[in-house]
Amino acid sequence: MSQEILIRPVAPNEIDSLCELGKLTFKETFEVQNSAENLSAYLSKSFTPEYIREQMNTPSSEFYFALQNDIVIGYLKLNLTKEQVEIERIYVKSSTQGKGIGKALFRFALERAKSKNASHLWLGVWQENKKAIEFYKRQGLEIFDIRQFQLGSELQDDYMMRIKIN
Repeated sequence: MSQEILIRPVAPNEIDSLCELGKLTFKETFEVQNSAENLSAYLSKSFTPEYIREQMNTPSSEFYFALQNDIVIGYLKLNLTKEQVEIERIYVKSSTQGKGIGKALFRFALERAKSKNASHLWLGVWQENKKAIEFYKRQGLEIFDIRQFQLGSELQDDYMMRIKIN
């Protein structure tokens, strides 16, 4: 069995699959540290087919699936501007973490930012997500600011991290 990771755009007819994967991976990542109510409120708002379709129809947004052996195991959402590229979402199923999928998605995002001649690739990461922060630091990102993120009724602090490209 090949362990090659394929990264490809999410097709418009795959919105339901993207919503399911988004809910699953967000829940796997954050359910231990957050209340069920706040998690449910965020998921029911952020992963509806209508909301995802609206984002997919935004020219500056791009969605990609990561596949291994023809099985979707992760996804990436990029927001592209003239100056910078944001990784808004980068998630991998917990059962496949530690196998290079997140790194492959990150490298893909970095190459995409380079192809757009962006000055920086950046993202926001919850301050309590120590595993992700360490991963991003290993990829060369540095903390440059803090912003707030609304999860249900709770306001959380995210580190803003970036890497200079050009």
